[in-house]
Amino acid sequence: MSLKKGDFVPAIVKRIMRYSARYGWHGNYKSWQQALQQTTGYNAQSVLRRVSEAALKVKNGEAKYECDGIAQQQVEIFYPILSSLLWIASQNNNQLSVVDYGGSLGTSYRQNLPFLKHLNLLQWHLVEQEMFVDEGKRNFENEHLKFYYSLDEVLVKSEPQLLMFSSSLQYMEAPYKLLNEVKQSSIPYLIIDRTAYIDRPEDRLTIQKVPPAFYDASYPCWFFSQQKMNDFLKDTFEEVFSFESGQKVALGLNELNYTGKLWKRK
Repeated sequence: MSLKKGDFVPAIVKRIMRYSARYGWHGNYKSWQQALQQTTGYNAQSVLRRVSEAALKVKNGEAKYECDGIAQQQVEIFYPILSSLLWIASQNNNQLSVVDYGGSLGTSYRQNLPFLKHLNLLQWHLVEQEMFVDEGKRNFENEHLKFYYSLDEVLVKSEPQLLMFSSSLQYMEAPYKLLNEVKQSSIPYLIIDRTAYIDRPEDRLTIQKVPPAFYDASYPCWFFSQQKMNDFLKDTFEEVFSFESGQKVALGLNELNYTGKLWKRK
């Protein structure tokens, strides 16, 4: 499944809780198209430009880390993800091949690279929408980091051990179709990180409006039913461990935690 217009994978970490009544997550839409008609989308060139400029500062040694399209002088280490990467590599002769689905221009790659350099093999396959892949190929590919237009393109060239969604699955038009492709593959591990779930039998489709302090954009966003997601995955994967992602979001009057989970193929 390739990313196309309508598949939005924001680069920013969603830290907006009560920025103002205008921003954050709102609505309960019946269809993706209905929600999409009321958004600006994520494929705006201004978003790509801001993310690329920040990532280039890291590449050129002017900053240590890029997150949310903002260049920073300190790397934010997220230990649950790092420990998962190292644990998987330790079971594979100190080799690690990752599919980072919706990984912008390589934020997670650069975040974890200092702790993965010692591995015998490191392959970081980043799947994104077309304009991000084009930009990635022009300015950010290296011996470890490669950009792809679809998961199928990765699987033709490699046998990854892990597929990771880091606050990206909820911005896909057809998330369960994509997860079914993962289930049908031979990828042994799955991480779904930085995702907020609701305690209801069905998912809820909202619109997220981003404050201009980050960038001016809006896009559809799913809040998955925790039970529905678990039921969908449990015939193929079993949970290894779950963790808190350290962020909260407000959906109406409810405050929800971002969480993550590592799954292993049965």
